[in-house]
Amino acid sequence: MSGLPRSGSTLLTALLNQNPEIHASTNSPLLDTIHYTEEYLLYNSEQYKAHPKPECAHKVLSSIAPNYYFNTPQNIIIDKSRGWVNQIEHIQDYITKEPKIICPVRSIPDIISSFLNLVYHSKTTSFIDEALIKNNIEINNDNRADYLMSPQGIIGQSYHALSEAFRKGNDKYLLLVEYDDLVSQSQKELNRIYDFLELPRFIHTFENVKPKFDENDEVYRLEHMHSVRNKVEKIHRDNTKFLSEYVLNKYKNMEFWKKQTPRYSIFGI
Repeated sequence: MSGLPRSGSTLLTALLNQNPEIHASTNSPLLDTIHYTEEYLLYNSEQYKAHPKPECAHKVLSSIAPNYYFNTPQNIIIDKSRGWVNQIEHIQDYITKEPKIICPVRSIPDIISSFLNLVYHSKTTSFIDEALIKNNIEINNDNRADYLMSPQGIIGQSYHALSEAFRKGNDKYLLLVEYDDLVSQSQKELNRIYDFLELPRFIHTFENVKPKFDENDEVYRLEHMHSVRNKVEKIHRDNTKFLSEYVLNKYKNMEFWKKQTPRYSIFGI
C-alpha cells in the first residue's frame, strides 16, 4: 500500500485487518531495508566490488521480505510505505514480477487542511513547525502548507513519488482509492480492492473500527496522525478554516490522476 498521506491508508489497513486472511501493516521499514541494503551491497561495498557475487547478492536481497514477515501467519501481506509507488523496480527485482499497489488518494487542499487540523489540536510542537523553526521561517498556516508541499515535505514527497509512477507508465500496477469514496461507499471500494488483488470478497463492518496494531505517533512528532474514528463516515471540514485564498489557489487542480495529462508544476517539471 502506498499513495498520499491523510488519505485513508490507516483506516484502510484497519478495515482490511478485519479479514483473517490478510495482514495489513502499519508504516513499514521493509522498502527502506531493501533499498539501503542494495545500495550498500551493490554500490558501496569495496569487498563486493573486488569480488562480485550477483546471484548471492540477489538471494540476500530477495530474502529480506519473507524474513521480515517470517512470523506473520497470514498468507496475504499488504506492506505499507508511501515510497513503493516510485520503487516498483525493487518489488519486481526482489518480491514479485507483478506488483499490485493500493494507493489511497485525496484532493490536495483536503490533505493540507487535515494536517493543519492535527497541528491545531496538538499539544506538542509538530514536525512541521520544527522544520519551520529550524529554517527561521515564520510559523503560520501558509508557511506550514508550503513546507508540506515542498520537495522536503511529506505531501510533496508522496505527490512526487505518485506522479513518477504515472510518468514511468507504472500506473498499470496501481489501484487508486479516493478517500471520499472510501468513507462514503466503503464496502464498494473494498470490493474493488479484493477484485484488484484477485482475492475473494469479504464483508466488513464500519462501526467500532479499531486498528489492529498500535503506532506510536510520538515518533512522527504529530499527535493522532494514525488515529481512526470508530465509525466510518464522511466528516465535512471547511477548508477555509485553515487554508487561505493564497493556499487554495496555489494548490488547486493538482489531482493529476483524474486527468489525461499529469501536472507536476510544484516541482517545476
